[in-house]
Amino acid sequence: MGDNFSLSITILLTGFAVVFAVLLILIGIIKLYGTVIFNIQNKKRVKKASRNADLPKVEREEAPAPAAIVEAEPEVDDDALIAVISAAVYSVYSSSSVRIKSIRKASSRRTGAWRSAGLSDNVRPF
Repeated sequence: MGDNFSLSITILLTGFAVVFAVLLILIGIIKLYGTVIFNIQNKKRVKKASRNADLPKVEREEAPAPAAIVEAEPEVDDDALIAVISAAVYSVYSSSSVRIKSIRKASSRRTGAWRSAGLSDNVRPF
């Protein structure tokens, strides 16, 4: 009984040692790879900076300024939009007594209905 116990402890400790040794080797490989990539990227930057340093100030390459991102509002045909909304209302109520007086954008708290329905569907307990 004692012989089997000592054999199992030896195998367990040997397994732990092998696993940790392999993990340390993998960590070293990943750090070495990161260092090599970092050095390659820095050589490109240094080369560009040294190339610009040799030139007079007027001829140096300037880094392009980031372009401003402007979101263009899509052009909406208001008449077509009103017609679609009117048709939807008339189809729902199907009554000639319904009259649309105005159309305006809903407040932000009303637009969250789909969001709250999705949250309640995905969060409810099993």
